[in-house]
Amino acid sequence: MQLNGLLNELSGLLEQETELYQALLAAIDKEKQAVIAANLEKLNETTKAKENLLLKLRILDEQRSQLLRKLADLLGQPEDTLSLKNLSQMVAAPHASRLKRCRTKLLSLIGKIQAANSQNRALFTHSLELVKGSMNLLNNLMSSTPVYFRTGDLQQHGQTGKIVHGEV
Repeated sequence: MQLNGLLNELSGLLEQETELYQALLAAIDKEKQAVIAANLEKLNETTKAKENLLLKLRILDEQRSQLLRKLADLLGQPEDTLSLKNLSQMVAAPHASRLKRCRTKLLSLIGKIQAANSQNRALFTHSLELVKGSMNLLNNLMSSTPVYFRTGDLQQHGQTGKIVHGEV
């Protein structure tokens, strides 16, 4: 295949990747909303959607790697040094600007995804701490108060009776 065909195919793959990353960013936002609303069903749905998008991205990434290998061979460049930035500097005008545009969009999206993932991680950590705090509170309410005998022995009773009803 000639250079122009490979470059067109690469640009098409990069545009598909951009669309998938935009969908991933939307799924991460839905995940955030599900965590805030404490909606486990919606959280499971977004997790499945994210996994599906990541699988599609992995497939496109493999296809992109194969194309870059072909381009590296055709251009006589080492494969490990061929990046979008380098490639855009080596090719002619219509392809160069298209590759630069794809690179810029992808970098921007990846930055936004990393920031959104960081926010969600903080939300998950905070939610987990709240659950742990609630569990500790309930365990303290349910723990027995020790009774000491004159001999110094300790007797533990089952529950203290601090909870009036067993349901929360």
